[in-house]
Amino acid sequence: MASYGDVLAVLREFRNDLDAKVQHDINERASPGVHAFSARARGGLSAFSTPNTNVHATGAGIRVRDGVPIPDEFVIKVYVFDKLAPGGDGDLATVFDGIDVDVEPLPVQLALHTEQDVAALPNRTRQRPLVGGISIAPLNESFVGTLGLFVARSGPGIRQLYALSNNHVLADTNALPIGTHIAQPGAETAPIDPEDVFAALSNFIPLQFSMHPSSTPVNRFDAAIALVSDPGQVRTGEILGIDKYTPQVLAAVPGMRVVKSGRTTGVRHGIVTATRVNGVQVNYGTHTAPLIATFNDTISIVGLDGQAFSAPGDSGSVILEESTGRPVALLFAGDGRTTTACDFGGVCQQFQVQPV
Repeated sequence: MASYGDVLAVLREFRNDLDAKVQHDINERASPGVHAFSARARGGLSAFSTPNTNVHATGAGIRVRDGVPIPDEFVIKVYVFDKLAPGGDGDLATVFDGIDVDVEPLPVQLALHTEQDVAALPNRTRQRPLVGGISIAPLNESFVGTLGLFVARSGPGIRQLYALSNNHVLADTNALPIGTHIAQPGAETAPIDPEDVFAALSNFIPLQFSMHPSSTPVNRFDAAIALVSDPGQVRTGEILGIDKYTPQVLAAVPGMRVVKSGRTTGVRHGIVTATRVNGVQVNYGTHTAPLIATFNDTISIVGLDGQAFSAPGDSGSVILEESTGRPVALLFAGDGRTTTACDFGGVCQQFQVQPV
């Protein structure tokens, strides 16, 4: 039986092999003398023409059989837009270099902030002192997301404290200027009270979107930080509803049991089904006017006990290893079944901060 390391060792070669097959399929179906990209731009090719072109993401993970994750069965994960009829995925490899291949459907993910609604969970109410896992939003905005946790940056004679969440929560997908006021709670049942402002947008990792069919910029993180104005309002080392939180970064691995506390669904438990997932498409627009970003190096999680791990409004939640309480990922998207997150350690490196 393959180990996680065995899968990682062949993953790049598998992707190269798959890319060659996809290009072959595209060229076979393009009109003579027409470049593949121009044909796709005119709608000359369907994204679902062949089993190979139906694939849009790959990673290293565990098998999911009949919707149930199998924690110790490590495989190459292949994600398709639509799971084809029995036998319809037949052109896809079932084994590559001795490693089993597991095919799963993965729709385009949705960035998970949400409009205001009636407050119910304590995560959606005003919390002082401020802790991780609670409702936040930029001042004068109607959407809400989640404050993941607090991070700090230290230097000679100085220590700055920041709230960590997503770009699309704190910066409204690149739209808001540095210095924008951030409040807790967000606009849950009424407009945000300016008295609830506790931080100012300090930095965000810009999200990149494809503006031409021949160019697909790749993202790794949907993340932003906001400088806390009064650290005396903050209780570090705590995430609402979670008993164990240890502010030490840990890498996610397939089969890991995880937990998160988010604005919409509160505390939910899940299992990591894949890591190093490349090619995930996330919609930052609407169903009728999509704005698609492509992400590499993401983490896939599904909920346990028949519950979804996340829902709109949980964006920005920090995902912890259940047994140790150490942060492993930052939640930013999902489809109602699968939750997509970015690597927490990578986010900290980008901002030069540490969890507290």
